[in-house]
Amino acid sequence: MKKIYLVAFFTTLAFTGCQKKEKVEETNMSTNSIQTADTTSVTNENQVMDSTTTANGSKTDSSDVSLPNKMSTKTTVTETDPSKGKYALAETKWKLVELNGKAVKSATSKAYFINLDSKSGKFEAFAGCNGIMGAFVMKASTKLMFSKIATTKMTCTDSKTEMEFIKGLEKVDNYMIEGTMLHFHSGNSNAIAKFEATKK
Repeated sequence: MKKIYLVAFFTTLAFTGCQKKEKVEETNMSTNSIQTADTTSVTNENQVMDSTTTANGSKTDSSDVSLPNKMSTKTTVTETDPSKGKYALAETKWKLVELNGKAVKSATSKAYFINLDSKSGKFEAFAGCNGIMGAFVMKASTKLMFSKIATTKMTCTDSKTEMEFIKGLEKVDNYMIEGTMLHFHSGNSNAIAKFEATKK
């Protein structure tokens, strides 16, 4: 009878010890799982921080920064028609100030001038006595020719300047505008007449 009680006692003791051991192992496994989860969480947080910002807030991932690596400039070239500007060849009254390289002074109260009309292709001028008129044509932006030149028939005491002016117009084949000045030329270097703009 005593043997039976002893066997039952040791069996109960062994069973209780196994249960305690299993609980300890379960506790250890839970602790390890928590530690692993904490480690994974910290690692993930560090990775997120590393890929976005550091502790002081500066960016560390270069893929988030887009900077231009090239500067581009564009140059626009505008061609200007010399017949159009502040003072255009046509629709401007040009005062004659120089003829064949010599300064011109009006012998009358009326200034010597030339005025070109782009709509009709005609011009009018005055150089001391008669009214001068005719036609003009522009074959290119700097090319200019006069034709059908005629005058009124007034008796003049001195028509020398007028005659030189008319002969000069017959030779003109190009012109140039510099600021307020208009130049008539024959060829590349032969200056025929020089004018100054008096109105737009």
